[in-house]
Amino acid sequence: MPISKLLNAVAIAFLLISSMTLLVSSMTASAADVRGDQFITEMDGNTLSGTNASGLAFNLYFLAGGQVTYTNVAGARVNGTWHLDQDGDVCIQWPRPVDAMAGCFRMSIDGDTVIWRSAKASGRGVLRGNVADSFLKRQQ
Repeated sequence: MPISKLLNAVAIAFLLISSMTLLVSSMTASAADVRGDQFITEMDGNTLSGTNASGLAFNLYFLAGGQVTYTNVAGARVNGTWHLDQDGDVCIQWPRPVDAMAGCFRMSIDGDTVIWRSAKASGRGVLRGNVADSFLKRQQ
């Protein structure tokens, strides 16, 4: 292969890799981790809705004082507590087993989508902009 064709192939490969890197960076940069007061501000007056591991629609309500309420479409309701750990992750505890996220999670928000993740579990939900009594018909 002539050197000029080889250089052209290398240049094209470099451009493709650079373009893909920029695309992936822009896709992941839109979700921003929320910590501490940011989490409290985002959750204030909002309902976090999603679907649990059993496929049931749920709503979570976080209060600034450390209380959290879980309800699902089947009628389950439980009040628990939440706090921020030293890393700014959100830690949720329930007084009895419930099919809801429990433990400490890093929270990210992208528009109205909330993503939570830990070493053991992850999930996503939607911020609905108010305190909602209804459940989502489908996960977005």
